[in-house]
Amino acid sequence: MIPELPNKLFSTGRSVLSKFGYVHFEGEESRDDWAEMWEHLKGDFPLEQAQVPSFDGLEPTVREAARDYMKVRLLADHYLDECERLHVNIFKGSIETDLVEKYSLARDRYEHSVEDFGEARVKVQGLLSKNAA
Repeated sequence: MIPELPNKLFSTGRSVLSKFGYVHFEGEESRDDWAEMWEHLKGDFPLEQAQVPSFDGLEPTVREAARDYMKVRLLADHYLDECERLHVNIFKGSIETDLVEKYSLARDRYEHSVEDFGEARVKVQGLLSKNAA
């Protein structure tokens, strides 16, 4: 059976990611409403909700770090979409080494972006904790 888009393997993974604010966008839908995205991601920080301000209420340094955090998340989203497309392409014809290699590289980019997302979260957490004290 040849997988098609959306690929069930990736759809299942996205349902888990949605608990962390992930939203799958189609076509040209915008992903850069920082205030709205921040509302989804505020729960990532182990502070009382009242201690995590809205995006517009963040101190400038924290707002910049939060924007970087969200940009890394968007990049991870992009890499996940790329992984899905390449994964489906592997099964469209005969298995070709170059397609598997492209998928492997895309998967590595995705995994690194997830690590970067975690590092960016730690930075924002530190800034939020410092400002909450």
